[in-house]
Amino acid sequence: MKTSKRFLGVFRTCGVAALATAMTLSSVSFLAVPAKAAGAAKYNYAEALQKSLYFYDAEKSGQGITGGHLEWRGDSELSDSHIPLGINGTTTNMTNMSANFINSNKAVLDPDGNGSVDVSGGFHDAGDHVKFGLPQSYTASTLGWGFYEFRDAFRQTGQEEHMLEELKWFSDYLLRSTFRDSSGKVIAFNYMVGNGTVDHTYWGPPELQDSAKYPRPATFATAETPASDQAAEAAAALAIMSLNMKNDDAEYASTCLENAKALYRFAQTNRGLGNSDGFYNSSFDEDDLSWAAVWLYAATSDMNYIHDINATGPDGMYTGYMKKIIRSTSDSWQNIWVHSWDTVWGGVFMKLATLFPDNPDFDYFARWNLEYWSGGKIQHKDPSDKTYLKQSPDGFGAISTWGSARYNAAAQLCALVYSKYTGRTDFADWAKSQMDYIMGDNPMGYSYIVGFPTPQQSAKHPHHRAAHGSKTNNMTTPAEHRHVLWGALVGGPDSDDVHNDVTTDYVYNEVAIDYNAGLVGALAGLYLQYGQGQQPLADFPPKEEKTDEYYAETKLEQENAERSQVTLTVHNESVHPPHFETGMAARYYFSISELLAAGQSINDVSLEIYYDEQKTISGVPVKVTGPFAVDAAAGTYYYQFDWADSPLYGDRDFQFGLIAKQDRNYKSHWDPTNDWSHTGITSRAAISPYVPVYLNGVKVYGNEPDGGSRSPIVPPVPKDLKTTAGNAQATVSWNTSSWATSYSVKRATTSGGPYTTIATVASATYVDTGLTNDTTYYYVVSAANSAGESENSDQGSVTPQATVDVKPGALALQYRAGDTNAGDNQFKPQFNIVNTGSTAVPLSELTIRYWYTIDGDKPQTFNCDWAQVGCSNLSGKLVKTPTAKAGADAYLEIAFGANAGSITAGGNTGEIQTRINKNDWTNYNEADDYSFDPTKTSFTNWDHVTLYQNGTLVWGIEP
Repeated sequence: MKTSKRFLGVFRTCGVAALATAMTLSSVSFLAVPAKAAGAAKYNYAEALQKSLYFYDAEKSGQGITGGHLEWRGDSELSDSHIPLGINGTTTNMTNMSANFINSNKAVLDPDGNGSVDVSGGFHDAGDHVKFGLPQSYTASTLGWGFYEFRDAFRQTGQEEHMLEELKWFSDYLLRSTFRDSSGKVIAFNYMVGNGTVDHTYWGPPELQDSAKYPRPATFATAETPASDQAAEAAAALAIMSLNMKNDDAEYASTCLENAKALYRFAQTNRGLGNSDGFYNSSFDEDDLSWAAVWLYAATSDMNYIHDINATGPDGMYTGYMKKIIRSTSDSWQNIWVHSWDTVWGGVFMKLATLFPDNPDFDYFARWNLEYWSGGKIQHKDPSDKTYLKQSPDGFGAISTWGSARYNAAAQLCALVYSKYTGRTDFADWAKSQMDYIMGDNPMGYSYIVGFPTPQQSAKHPHHRAAHGSKTNNMTTPAEHRHVLWGALVGGPDSDDVHNDVTTDYVYNEVAIDYNAGLVGALAGLYLQYGQGQQPLADFPPKEEKTDEYYAETKLEQENAERSQVTLTVHNESVHPPHFETGMAARYYFSISELLAAGQSINDVSLEIYYDEQKTISGVPVKVTGPFAVDAAAGTYYYQFDWADSPLYGDRDFQFGLIAKQDRNYKSHWDPTNDWSHTGITSRAAISPYVPVYLNGVKVYGNEPDGGSRSPIVPPVPKDLKTTAGNAQATVSWNTSSWATSYSVKRATTSGGPYTTIATVASATYVDTGLTNDTTYYYVVSAANSAGESENSDQGSVTPQATVDVKPGALALQYRAGDTNAGDNQFKPQFNIVNTGSTAVPLSELTIRYWYTIDGDKPQTFNCDWAQVGCSNLSGKLVKTPTAKAGADAYLEIAFGANAGSITAGGNTGEIQTRINKNDWTNYNEADDYSFDPTKTSFTNWDHVTLYQNGTLVWGIEP
């Protein structure tokens, strides 16, 4: 997407009587006149309408996409749901709002006290993943307008439900982005998420885009940073949605309308143009305010909204928004642009013309623009007026090379609306001629709607990351798109009917949500005029051809009588939807029968590593284990290569050498030709079914020598062993190992062993009881499955301690695990402070600490989900300890404000429900956390959470 230029129109002084009388409006009931358009339909408008909606499924952002209409799209940009404000435990402000503004409006911006705002949902702008303001709200309003005018087309073609789903995805996002105070006044409106300059350095699926590497700030309209153009466009979209939903969901329609009114008042009060980081710069806001006003009038019948547009002074000079383009009632205006993301005058006057059909000026402004677009096929009423848009040699109206088809489609929508209300079929016929050109009746010989009528008969290389599916951040790799971007309208031809169907060409082949906005409505209008009886496709979209998502390639680098040097490339080519994997492994099988025949053994074989791409990328090496015997007597063995410690998408190279020693007579006997995984290997990389690939221990590709399909791998050594002291007990925890079915916990009283196995468990935690306090114990853990047992983990030590006695009358801190899953992406400690003393204790004197391990030094967010004392009366901060402790390198500290009150004698605080998550929503491993205890599902005194009074520890044991 690039900035485009606004062309305002031709301003002329009319030598006619003042227009004051004409501009005195009266809303006249106006019935749509069915247009009797001539000419049979060459193309299936029902099918094209159906496909055009699926483009919006490809553009969705947020949660709830996985499992939807397109199998290759999944949830993305989840960080948009918690953009930090720099308050309530978050350290960074990733918005354009000032700290003073945020602190002054915390109750509105952060009512749940989690220090962040949720601006998730909405749609990607184009092939990129930014949610830009004007295109988002323009598209929402224009799609809604087309649906409002031609709803019967959606019903008759079975697309009504799908269309409403897309419209609601827009309106839900706009509602979520609107922050109002208790009186209903808008305090802030989010209109952009992401940064175009940063985002445009990425070219790949949105599901794989790392928000840490490509941060997504949120941009808000406020009284400090006004953006009346953005807020007004959103008001228009929500007003239209209220009309579309009033008979289906009156409550939702009312919510949309109330927010539309509030956003309009907010825009009127705080005038100023929003920021777009230079990508979608707005020229002014009068058109946007007019667009909102005309639809608010349509929704409310409040004439004040119309007066905002066309108000005049005693001298006949316009004082309303129209003064931007027309000086006085003695003047006129001719629009030589079109309804578009930056200029919505075309839509404004078309709507005004249909609302007030007896007003000749509104009709003139709307009609003249359509006549202009026709290139003279529809003549102006004034025969001396020869101002028309120059047409291409083949008769296509191209007002700009950049996105010519999107502007043309928007003009078609306006023409079809005008035809609906006036009964003039010439405008509908012109729209049909232009749509047929877009659909393939053009010199290039193919359709500019991707996938229509078929992928082979349409543009094939839209400028779109997700559909292209590059794994290498490269627009030219792969050469062909992985997915069909069904229904997307590409930029289109230039004024010479020439188009360039190349992925890198964003002028000719850009796709964007505003491109399809006019297209959808125009297709609906054309269906009603020309396509009655046409049918959409059944069972659409078709399932994509299944391919191997996981496999390995091999390439022979060099070989001689002593060694084989091989590059093994493991692949994760998941596309339904794309995702990282953390449990991948491969095996390389070989035979030493020739060594056995020469009196040698497996001890004469070694493996050397020459290149590890995973280590180069992430610093985490591939885990190599083996050799393991398949049939020792026959000499069949394998090495296993394990990528389980790092997320993997795409491919990773691993180059190694198998080396055989010479025998006692200094002779070499290495013969790789009998090696299973050597079968078919050449000096060119090729997929090998003889190198099986495993995902979480299950074979997902390739063949083993014995033909087995499910063969477990010996699990790797458990990592990050941690020990936590208790009263006469110790908690031992570790990270789970891929493919492990059990773990052996081993203990010693001397560092380094010998160790005795004290338990075999299935989970990654164990509580060792019956210990002697003040005695140090040493632990290791191994992982096992049917293939064997790993080596021991690194050693951990712990010294149990007696619990600090709670004095009679002292405070006690009770704990409950609100989430017992130790491995998910958030944890939920809950607390209750009990006062068994004889005097009240002010809560402002108390602080709680919950001790845990971050498991990756990443920004985190604290949330108070509910508290009997009120979440607004407490605060939480997440503190990293200066030095790591057993089971803790951080703690959550909860403090209470002055308004929290006191705990009465014999009373308690009641429940305090909290929640912590990482900002990138990666998982924790709570199993080793000092304060975590999944067995405590009801409030219980727990000495691993600590309570302080005026800074002094009064309950619990610190780690």
